[in-house]
Amino acid sequence: MGEVLGLTDEEQLEVYRALVDLVKSRIEKAKSLGKKKKTKEGIDVDAFVKTIRDNIGENTLGKFYREKVLTQKSLLIKTLPKISDEIKIEKGLFGWILSSGKQRIECHSKEEARYFKVFVESGLDKVKIPRDESYLSRIISELEELKKRIDEVTNSYLESIVDTKTREKLKKHLWSELIK
Repeated sequence: MGEVLGLTDEEQLEVYRALVDLVKSRIEKAKSLGKKKKTKEGIDVDAFVKTIRDNIGENTLGKFYREKVLTQKSLLIKTLPKISDEIKIEKGLFGWILSSGKQRIECHSKEEARYFKVFVESGLDKVKIPRDESYLSRIISELEELKKRIDEVTNSYLESIVDTKTREKLKKHLWSELIK
């Protein structure tokens, strides 16, 4: 360094000390920042989800499911079709049919199809349903209203994400948190 830059021994020592101080300060700064946060395309996923959860409040799909469904004595477990762009309920020959893309599920009643639709849209692949049809009829409107309100809040945040792939990943992560 002395030959190339023309520095004396004293000047080389000063450069070395300055470099050591710089490295130490960078290490201390890195330690103070802690672990890197989980991000998608520059978005802090945990902070994004927390903001939306705070805006939604306590009434999540998971809370509804625990309090209104899992408390029932007689439940049936159903495997749901995967979510697609087109989810519809139709009257079939022997009951009602919930279609999600090309996948279909037979339902005993329109209320049962409506119930399954909420959970298909939320990304679940299995769900428990009360066997009591009259109870299901009493809770379905409340469930759909809750889902509608949650959709309004989440969509207001998600519409600001331009990249479709990132938006879908965030939506999936968000719904996995809201159904816990």
